[in-house]
Amino acid sequence: MSFATVIGEMLESGKVTVSANNVKAIEINAANKKIEINALDKKIIKQALAAARGAKKSEGTLERIKGTVGQIKTARSRLSQLKEVAEELSGAGITVTLLYRGNVVVTMGSQAKPKLSSAATGTKAIEINSPRKLIELGI
Repeated sequence: MSFATVIGEMLESGKVTVSANNVKAIEINAANKKIEINALDKKIIKQALAAARGAKKSEGTLERIKGTVGQIKTARSRLSQLKEVAEELSGAGITVTLLYRGNVVVTMGSQAKPKLSSAATGTKAIEINSPRKLIELGI
């Protein structure tokens, strides 16, 4: 049984708010096989992404360049994993939407309707709704 199928069977409805230092960072809403992840605080999101990538605050120029090269190398494997998850979601009839302050940035799964973004992602299960906001978030 795939991860997406398990999530679809477990998920009925609900809302979770994640805060850091008493600041709302993320709201997650779920209902009817739809999950909305609303990023509210860009600074906290960027810090979390940087921590996940292993970035350090006091990096010099050379370290940042090496880090960027490493990110490019791992981006392909991350995209491959993301495509796999998005296609599983689509097959299970589940949609995950990433929003930034209420504006849709990316749609993955069954309700994704990509136009040009399918050329970049290699799948019809990922729609990039706002490339500008995606870059702004640093994803």
